[in-house]
Amino acid sequence: MASSKSKTIRLYAVEEQEIYQEIYRTALSFSLLHAPFDLVGVSANGDQAALRRALSDLKPDVLLVGTKKLEVEVLEELQQVRLENPAMGLVLLLVSYDVEDLQSLRRVAVGGPGGMAVFLKQSLDQIDQLCGIVLAASQGQIVLDPSLSTFLFTERDGYNFLKQLTTRESEVLNLLARGYTNATIAEALFIDVKTVERHINSVYGKLKSETDFEQRHARVSAARLYLEATGELMSPKVPAGRPN
Repeated sequence: MASSKSKTIRLYAVEEQEIYQEIYRTALSFSLLHAPFDLVGVSANGDQAALRRALSDLKPDVLLVGTKKLEVEVLEELQQVRLENPAMGLVLLLVSYDVEDLQSLRRVAVGGPGGMAVFLKQSLDQIDQLCGIVLAASQGQIVLDPSLSTFLFTERDGYNFLKQLTTRESEVLNLLARGYTNATIAEALFIDVKTVERHINSVYGKLKSETDFEQRHARVSAARLYLEATGELMSPKVPAGRPN
């Protein structure tokens, strides 16, 4: 958990569902017990001009956007927001999605150095989970709901190993690639360290059979392969100029 001496994270939320607006106000107010958040505003979707003014005036560290479905208009607005606020973290919470829309999020994710998290609302069942996602985005990390990672990234040639991973293995590998220790992964996922170790060993086995996996430096190799597969690290397998 973040200490009370940590930098306060300024968070602005845009949410179309009224019940979730209240959840953010309540949960993230109490989250001061868990992390140093300052919820500077909550608004409904739809008023793009008001959002631009809020971001300009309030200068949040993280923008949380909650929507039932990833409509084209939402994607276009996220791309513009990312362009105008490249260092700001972005958390996107969805109820449903189309695979084609998810693929478009890759352009949003690489639109700046700011972190980005994409999760299904139904995947979140603890306040600590939401706090951890916001923290990750504020720190420049890219974090995905494991159930979405396959649709987002497995079309890249030579990286079919992602399809072989279970949901939990994908989640563990994602955090491993961000530099998390086994103990930190266990804390983030609310599981035992021994369970993390078992998942990592299973991932190594699948990578060894599917890719050019360097067993001698297994952790580094696993992280590199994952970041290449997700398009976050340029791979020699991808010719220069080819779109991700």
